[in-house]
Amino acid sequence: MPRAVLQIGSSRYEGWTRISVARALDRVSGRFDLALTERWPGQRTTRPVRPGQACTVALDGHTVITGYVDEVSVDYDATAHTVSVQGRDKTGDLADCSAPASQFTGRTLAQVARDLCAPYGVQVRDLAQAGAPFRTFKGGEGDSVLEVLEAAARVRAVLLTSDGAGHLVLTRSAGASRGGALTLGDNVVKCSARFSERDRHHLYTIKGQAAGDDDWSGEAAAHPCATARDQGVTRHRPKTIIAEESIDQAAATARAAWERDVRYGRSRTVTYTVQGWTHPGGLWEPGVLARVEDAFLGYDGAELLVCSATWLLDDEGCRTELELCPPEAFALVELPEPGEEEGW
Repeated sequence: MPRAVLQIGSSRYEGWTRISVARALDRVSGRFDLALTERWPGQRTTRPVRPGQACTVALDGHTVITGYVDEVSVDYDATAHTVSVQGRDKTGDLADCSAPASQFTGRTLAQVARDLCAPYGVQVRDLAQAGAPFRTFKGGEGDSVLEVLEAAARVRAVLLTSDGAGHLVLTRSAGASRGGALTLGDNVVKCSARFSERDRHHLYTIKGQAAGDDDWSGEAAAHPCATARDQGVTRHRPKTIIAEESIDQAAATARAAWERDVRYGRSRTVTYTVQGWTHPGGLWEPGVLARVEDAFLGYDGAELLVCSATWLLDDEGCRTELELCPPEAFALVELPEPGEEEGW
């Protein structure tokens, strides 16, 4: 029997009638939506849930959300009394709240993240070890904490995500570990897939500008240019991109390859529905590689990245919806640090 527990202080709520919990690589905060009865057999007193309360959500003993209740809706009649509860990880505050108008000099991404996250009680796990300090760093006026950190993370080629324990995770290792297997005719209940060529091109050209120096000057410095070819696109579909920031030749080359790889990865998405919330190795979670055996889609042991996981329980039973894509969809590329005249 699957077990979902909403814990608020010393109170444990298990009388749910519907549950939806989701986490994703490209969302810094997980979220939950529960429908539960305020009373169930054996309970003698009501224990009302209030917005703003700190909480955790655990599925089969695995904590998947550590955060706060955002909303509570009550619905009752003569025979039933139902409470719907929605909430998010602690890191949701980083997306909601404005960053202070502070300037950081000689601080690393992890140091800036810890400074900005400390008032919200959010701890930072630095798995990326992007240690190079910024010359100077300042977010835009009115930007959220998340927007400020995302701008800095893009420069250092770091992915911002969460871990279910309320931490902000800085990582470059999406797909570094392996999860369960997905096999047509075994644990796969349902599948939907999208294969698109709309955003792919046969040739990517990156153009930009950069200041020269004693070793690099002239046309190459003024107008660095690089190309990357996608062998999977057979039609004539060129794409020229003007870099938003100053770049040199190496950065232009890396950006061209990144555009090719990411556009390919995001053009191939598959959503599998599996029974239950776990596989033999543990809970289904985003950020791991899954081995896929699906002859209908042409996958013969392909390793796809789990981009998001949504754990569900309702009238259709207990199941997990997994969105997968090629690992290239989350490729990262370092960008030159903006100069003072360019801003963040």
